[in-house]
Amino acid sequence: MFSTPFSTACTRVALLGWASLALFSCDPERTEPEPVQLTDNVFIVNEGNFNTPNGAVSIFNTASKKVTDVDIFKTANNRPLGDNVQSMTVVDTVGYVVVTQSNKIEVVRLPEFKTVKRAVKTISGLKKPRYFVASSATKGYVTEWIDYGVKGQVSVINLATNTVTKTIPLSGEAPEQLLLAGGKLYVANSGENTVSVINTTTDTEEAVLTVGDSPNSLALDQNGRVWVLCAGFAGYDANYNIDPATSTKGVLLSFLPAAPTAVQRLEFASTVGFPGHLQLDGGKGQLYFTYAKGVYQMSVSSKTLPTTPLIRRGFYGLGIDPKDNTIYGAIAPYSTAGKFIRYQSSGTAIDSFTVNILPNGFVFY
Repeated sequence: MFSTPFSTACTRVALLGWASLALFSCDPERTEPEPVQLTDNVFIVNEGNFNTPNGAVSIFNTASKKVTDVDIFKTANNRPLGDNVQSMTVVDTVGYVVVTQSNKIEVVRLPEFKTVKRAVKTISGLKKPRYFVASSATKGYVTEWIDYGVKGQVSVINLATNTVTKTIPLSGEAPEQLLLAGGKLYVANSGENTVSVINTTTDTEEAVLTVGDSPNSLALDQNGRVWVLCAGFAGYDANYNIDPATSTKGVLLSFLPAAPTAVQRLEFASTVGFPGHLQLDGGKGQLYFTYAKGVYQMSVSSKTLPTTPLIRRGFYGLGIDPKDNTIYGAIAPYSTAGKFIRYQSSGTAIDSFTVNILPNGFVFY
């Protein structure tokens, strides 16, 4: 399966706000998505079984405390979403659902989740797409693995026509999450130890930053500082068990976009914890991540890694509701429907709900 235990799904348009109640329109005069207000809906991305078109997006309503539909795309469009649903991003009142093995992005209207009424309804022709972000109301970027053992790429998407306008070759393998900051696009190359820096004016890779092994998730904090979480590489013994002696340690590092070489670097203690799922709270002053079967919380001003988990449980996906900092953790058995557990910001469990197969992340809309 393309998803790893430390890949984070369901990125949104970072720091740009959410949907207005009016339907999305591609106005050439508008250069950024309009600021919006959060609703009571949470979308849960479910990968589904690998090589089977049963990936799904479930919808949870925080007001009623109910999962109102475990497969909202199929309900709304009377067809399956696809094979290996990896992530979802919201731009105004449009949702972009990245389906890796089906090599496409489904474009839907929110909140009803029906396919958009446009000439091109699905962004197709992609090569193992992973994560999507929008830099404006009419321009987006998507990472593509292409295949194992080869350099990845980022495709530029015209959001008015839902077509690829340019492909940017990357110097690294297995690109995962991507982040817009300071006029640059940062791409985590999880198959190596680098982050590609893309100039969003020329749409070219202009620099490559060396970070830690297997960078998987990124965040931009309240101070404009970029954070990169690196899982470390897993080594295996003859029986395919993880071998601590040949694995590498995870790293959490940060820098300002204006000075990317002035890095704060924090190394994890163990080679088998594989940190991932980097998240921020609503005020963007607290970091959250998973590590060694626990969820950890850390202030962006801290100079050391936390040693005690906030929640002592491992999760396949992690999300923080920006409205009230409720923590969502996804549990994903491979053969049966998964579930998510909600926690107070203190780490106390609230409730849990069943969704679909292999839930891996959350979008708060």
